[in-house]
Amino acid sequence: AVVSTQSTGAEELNVLSTRYELENCSDEVLERSLSFVSREVVIEYIFHLRKENAALKTMLTTSVPPPSGPPPAAGAPIICSAPPLLPELAEDEIKAANMKSSRAQIKFTAHFTNQSNGPVNLIWKDYEGKEVLVRMYIEKEVVHGEATYLTHPFIVRDSVTKKLKRFNCNGVKDVVFEGLNFGVEHNGSVIVEIVD
Repeated sequence: AVVSTQSTGAEELNVLSTRYELENCSDEVLERSLSFVSREVVIEYIFHLRKENAALKTMLTTSVPPPSGPPPAAGAPIICSAPPLLPELAEDEIKAANMKSSRAQIKFTAHFTNQSNGPVNLIWKDYEGKEVLVRMYIEKEVVHGEATYLTHPFIVRDSVTKKLKRFNCNGVKDVVFEGLNFGVEHNGSVIVEIVD
């Protein structure tokens, strides 16, 4: 989303789309979309976001003590400390983060059926491991058909909380669905339940 106003670079950064889009777009897109912001401001902002993401990744697996001392000065970034995730949740997030698609020739159709307690977002992990939203807000009991390949992994997140859900298919239950690991036959179709 391009924002065309005549304010300062920092203000434009605040009204741009999501952090995800800023971190994952190419240099050309950054230059076209953010021509009104100095490149140094954009680089500094992305560097800051990547540091936050690295800190979050560390927090997934370690306990972080609460901050001590006086509150931060006005205008300083506020760093929130949160309790670490339960070990199995951290393992699920790490597993999902480490998955990526590989080239394949064998196609099949997955019919994702939402059997969880609420709406979910279906996400494909691309060739670089980035999350690509395939379908947003799949309601409970709704089926979404997706033509895909045996080596293309999918994850599913709660539409509201963004927590990972699980897939259940052919007696296998896992946080990542990849046809190859669920015993899916090529050129066929399979029903995949999305569960809590």
